[in-house]
Amino acid sequence: MILATNIQLYAKRFLFLTLLLIFYFSLYTSINAQSGNGNYTFGFNVTGGMNDVLHRSGDEEGKTVKWKPGIMAGGGIFLENMFTSHLGIHSGLSYAFHECDLEFGDTPDAQLTSQNHSIIIPLYLISSFGNKVRLDILYGLNYLHIIYNTMSNDNDSTNGIRFINYNQFGCGLQLRLAFALNRFTYFYAGPHGQFYFSNVIESTTWRDYLYNIQFEIGMLFKTF
Repeated sequence: MILATNIQLYAKRFLFLTLLLIFYFSLYTSINAQSGNGNYTFGFNVTGGMNDVLHRSGDEEGKTVKWKPGIMAGGGIFLENMFTSHLGIHSGLSYAFHECDLEFGDTPDAQLTSQNHSIIIPLYLISSFGNKVRLDILYGLNYLHIIYNTMSNDNDSTNGIRFINYNQFGCGLQLRLAFALNRFTYFYAGPHGQFYFSNVIESTTWRDYLYNIQFEIGMLFKTF
């Protein structure tokens, strides 16, 4: 319980500081764009990897809860603005499918498979190094909205959206290794991790934190 409280405390500080930085850089980017100095990039990606939940029990009942990692897959589009050769901002819209298993004790009938269909909106800062071969480090905030959830076992299936917190707020870190195909086009690949600080299950005495570890590939198209 103390660990969960500390996680929340540091998470709030991190989110607050990151939000201040993003607000500053967003304002700076807008001013540059109005001056005709905006360097925009757009692109698309596909991604796949592991979805899991970090469980922190708050009482005896919570100690019987176990999550098993599952799969995640998705893809989306994004827009970036580089306001210097090394600094920029990134946002977009992605679809994601998440699946993992939830168990209550050792009772097989109590095992549920949870499947989420979600949209993700990132707001990241970019630190970029290189030209024809680029290393981009993206870091910042994520908003995840679960559109539909299915909870099922061997005997039954139900829409579980009423049992979960479908608005998730968190942070992310992404590494991109990008290769120039020509002056305006890059192919990239790299790992991407996301961690969310909102409790997954509503109205519980324990805490469950959703996180993803995935590998992403995509294309970047420069307009400058």
